[in-house]
Parts: sequence; structure tokens; C-alpha cells
Amino acid sequence: MPRFSYRAYDRQGGMTSGEILSETREIALDMLHRRGELPIEVRLGTSAASTPWWQRDLFGPRPLSHANLALFTHELATLVDADIPIDEALRIVAIQPMLSARTRTTVEQVLTAVTEGSSLSTALAAADGAFPEFHWRLVAAGEASGQLGPVLTDLATFLENSGEARSKIGSALLYPAILLVAATATLFVIMGVLIPTMMPIFAEAGTPPPLIVAMLATAGTWLGQWWHLLVASAAAVVISATAIGRSTAGRLWRDRIVLRLPFISGLVTRRDTARFARALATLSRNGVPMLIAIETSAGALGNTALRDAALDAREGLKDGGTLSARLRATGRFPELSLRLLAAGEQTGQIDVMLKRVAEIYDRSLDRDTQRITSLLTPVLTVVIGLVVGGLVVSVMGALAGINDLAIR
Repeated sequence: MPRFSYRAYDRQGGMTSGEILSETREIALDMLHRRGELPIEVRLGTSAASTPWWQRDLFGPRPLSHANLALFTHELATLVDADIPIDEALRIVAIQPMLSARTRTTVEQVLTAVTEGSSLSTALAAADGAFPEFHWRLVAAGEASGQLGPVLTDLATFLENSGEARSKIGSALLYPAILLVAATATLFVIMGVLIPTMMPIFAEAGTPPPLIVAMLATAGTWLGQWWHLLVASAAAVVISATAIGRSTAGRLWRDRIVLRLPFISGLVTRRDTARFARALATLSRNGVPMLIAIETSAGALGNTALRDAALDAREGLKDGGTLSARLRATGRFPELSLRLLAAGEQTGQIDVMLKRVAEIYDRSLDRDTQRITSLLTPVLTVVIGLVVGGLVVSVMGALAGINDLAIR
């Protein structure tokens, strides 16, 4: 019989691991679920720790895109609120044309697991990493409390708000990106077409070309001879950055640097504070034990350093104290969020105050993002205009010099 290694949370919120004998992975998940454990990883024959990092981080299963995840959750929430059975709701979602082909295939796999007797949260957790941990944990909380519809609605709202913020940033950066591409194309045309036709004239006249023209000519010659080296170097940089970004150590190193950058660190901290507060509010409101709720909410954080800080606070809670005090000890979270959380702990309204924290930082982040993107377009336009305009003026000056030489 196949042997599966697993990691799971027990009833008290502690992490357990071990091996289990089962015919299939789905049966192993059901066995853990019946034992009162919530599995987060079940693999055939080997544990995650023994998997080579390059295989796990570069070629392992990837989660669904944010847009597809939000659309799936929204459609499922609508159907569940309409009292449609889970299996029928999944069948309807599986033929949703706006979902990607991979997402529809994943939904069909989830449907198969549900029709075989698995709960929705177990089926989502078993979908090869397609759904993030905080997603199926919230679904599990909804199932346990009998409030699956409202939980899915809250989750869909959370994902849609995050997606809307990303969409606004992407739309605002579209025009500056077009400007950068146009400026780069203009520069290459000048180096590759115009400058080579001018250099022989200066050589015949025995007059050195202007400094900028000479620099562009040298750059164009170098690119013509070593373009393959440039392409190979760019590919190596992209591959290396991807490997670092997907490895655990690389993400932690990158995210720690991000939290040291002026202004950027504030944006990232507010974004993740809002995510953490909203997820934790939803979980605590639906009766999930605090230790499990904190670890699940930490999974919603995009910055690894902040995620580790939240998990450190969770470990500290085992020794007593309040969550606000433990989070303050990490030095990673904003003071206002900690004060509001402490007020919620004193009044017994943690979920209400956490929701307020999320609303405050969502609005603050949205306001600052709009300011940045509204300023970015004119600033980039001026900078690109100065650079390209300077090059054009230099070339035109060189052309005027050539005409003077021809007249003489």
C-alpha cells in the first residue's frame, strides 16, 4: 500500500507530521480529516523537506492566478447563497467561460473529490497547491460554523478588493510603460540607423563627432558585435531572479530588503496589515481557534518577513499574553493597528476592530497608490522627453555641423 507523508494541524492548532498508509491521496486526506486534523501537505513517498529546493520552488505546483481565484470564489459564493448544493454549484462553475482552462480543470478535480465524499475544504486543499492555504482554511471555517455562504462572500470580497487595487496600479502604469517602450525603440533606431550614416561624413572631413554622437556610435557598434552576449546575460538575470524569488531563502532576503526601503516599506506594510487583519477577522468571527486563525491569516501575507513576524507572534501566544503585545514585540506592524487590536482584546470585539484596521489601511493604501500613479505619468513623460529630446537635439546639431563642413 502506498505511504504518504503529511503535515497537518491538530485540534489545538499545533503542527503535526508523519506518514500514513492509504490507497490514494484523497483517502489519506479523508483519514486525516476524520482524525480531527487539518492537512496542509500530503505527498506520496517523500516529505516536503526532502524534496530538492529547485524542484519544489521552480517546478512545483503553482497557485491559480489572483483573477481566476477571485472569479471562482465569487461565482461559488453566489451559487451557495442561492442554496444550490455544492456539487451542482461546482458543476456550474466548471463551465464558466471566463475562467482559464487550467482553472476549469482544477474545479473539475475538486468536484470529483467532493462527489467521492470529501468536504469542499479538503478537496480545495488537495488540489496540488492551486488554492492558497488561507483560502481553503476560511472555507473550512465556514463549513464548521454552518456559514459557508457568508464566508465565501467575505472571501470573494477580499479577493476582489485586492484584485481591484492591482488593476488600478496596472492601468495607471500602462501609459508610462508605453512611453518607455517608445523611447527605447527611438534610441535603438538612432543608434542603428541614423548614427552609422553620419559617422563616415565626420571621418571624411577629419572632424571628430560630438561627444553624444560618438558615445551612441560606440554603443551601437558594441551591441552589433555582442548582442548575443547581452541576450544571454539578460536571460541569466531573469532566470536567477525567478529562482531567487521562488526559493524560500531568496524570498525572505528580498522581502527583508523591501522593508528597509523608504516609502516602499510603508506601502507593503499597510497592504499586508490590511490583508492579515481582514483574514483574521473573518476566521475569528467564525469561531476558528486563535492559534490556527493566526497561522492561516499569515498565509495571506505577501511579504515573507511580515509572515514570519506573524508566525513568531503566534508562537509567543503559547506562553501567554495578548496578540497585540506579541505583534508589537516583532516591530513589524504599524502602531495604529496594534492599538486598535488591543482595544478589541479589552472589549471582547477583536473581529470588529480587526475589520476596522483592514478598512483604514485599505483606504490609506488606495489613496497613496492613486497619488503615486497620478504623479508617475507626468514625471516619466518629462524625464523621457528630456532624454529623447536631448538625443534629437544632439543629432540635429551634428547634422548642422555636417552641413557647415559641406559648405566649406
